[in-house]
Amino acid sequence: MDTSAFDQAACQIPLYREALLQVPASVKDQAYDIRLCGGQPVSIWGREGACFLREGGGVAHAPVEGLVRTSPEELRRAFLQACGHSVFSHEQELREGYLRLEGGLRAGVCGTAVLEGGRVKSLRDITSLVFRIPRQCLGCGDPLFLRGADLSKGLLLAGEPASGKTTFLRDVARSLSWGRFSPSRRVAVLDQRGELGAFDLGPAADVLRGFPKPAGLDTALRTLSPEVVFCDELGDGDLEAVRRAAFSGAALVASVHAAREDLERRPLCRELLCTGAFGTVACLSGRARPGELESLETVTVYQEAPGRRAFRLTPLEGEP
Repeated sequence: MDTSAFDQAACQIPLYREALLQVPASVKDQAYDIRLCGGQPVSIWGREGACFLREGGGVAHAPVEGLVRTSPEELRRAFLQACGHSVFSHEQELREGYLRLEGGLRAGVCGTAVLEGGRVKSLRDITSLVFRIPRQCLGCGDPLFLRGADLSKGLLLAGEPASGKTTFLRDVARSLSWGRFSPSRRVAVLDQRGELGAFDLGPAADVLRGFPKPAGLDTALRTLSPEVVFCDELGDGDLEAVRRAAFSGAALVASVHAAREDLERRPLCRELLCTGAFGTVACLSGRARPGELESLETVTVYQEAPGRRAFRLTPLEGEP
């Protein structure tokens, strides 16, 4: 069992580090985040659902006596520790609801939004912290190559939260960089939140950390001559950058929060697929089997009416 990722996350939470490090290896191995919420027990979430931290380091799978609970003051201390006691230096991240931590970790932050001109300026009255656990799963991206996906025309990876999208993308980038299934390819990785480039990606991968996706994409294309550009978690604000990428000469491999049934009904997914930047869609199985490829489909974009584009999804040849 590999518990190193969990232990690394635990070390980012000094208040509960010793108790978390004593959690059974079987729990550590399948955990994908650690959650602190004011007035509630410290919880660990994974493929098998939730469990709660006991005083002394054990876990319980239901609310019982003797659980480690996070008081509002402890939550405030944990937040300041995660910020390195410099909230101002993380202001931009907090506007988007997260903190970047050492070692490719990220903590989601919940609280009350402070608005300015209708936009989130900062957060106050922090109510919970969710520490995500980054993992390597070497070879999880191999089925993409073995089942014949053509990455040269771009690929959109769809999956629900905690389905392993970042882990899968990272493994695919590593395979291209090392030339495992074809000659080595020049890869640019846009790592806005400090997760996608958290591990060694090989000799041909250039990682741009902290760049917003539009700026990072422009920088990569101007200065790095990539053959393939990777980015994680596309949103509405990235649409124009994706449209530019469709005509850049580099393939775009990116992810989006969506299940297979969302691709045709969710406006963001429809617009992304109509850009022409993605020749293939890959869908992951879900949070119960993170990093597992479920389906591959080709994308055909056509003119449905004057000024209006549409797309058609077709299972890749050989796919069920």
